Amino acid sequence: MSQIDLWLQEKRKEWQADFLGLAQDVALACQQTELRWTHVAGNTSDHYKTIRLRIGKGIAGEVWRTGREQRATEIQSDSQNLLKYPIARLEQLDMTIGIPIVQDGITRAVLLLGYRKPIALNVADMTAVYAALPGLETLLTRKQVLFDLQIKILDT
Repeated sequence: MSQIDLWLQEKRKEWQADFLGLAQDVALACQQTELRWTHVAGNTSDHYKTIRLRIGKGIAGEVWRTGREQRATEIQSDSQNLLKYPIARLEQLDMTIGIPIVQDGITRAVLLLGYRKPIALNVADMTAVYAALPGLETLLTRKQVLFDLQIKILDT
């Protein structure tokens, strides 16, 4: 289990979320962006692994495109939203909050908080979420440095 997975599990409990996921671009540098749910906590199955999104599609794609937080509520009662948000359909999420993880002005990932039943989140709750993001950004940076080192070693 990676440090990112452990971070997600810890924060899912702390924030009382049913689901926490991290979507990242998994495409090679020369290919079109392909977003996948690379790390999750609180999932009910492994079906999330089949989701492939483009920029502007799905919750992660919308957040990636705009670089802004996106919220969706009452998803399960709206058939259009169920089609629009595959992660919500597969994980039976009724409320989601997607937050961009931005480094050097570029969206590097999308953090998704998901709730299977509607809850009221106050400003303090969201302040705690945003306050924890630098820790996730650090973990993502370490992961990228390790990946770059592996590529460099393979190239030599």
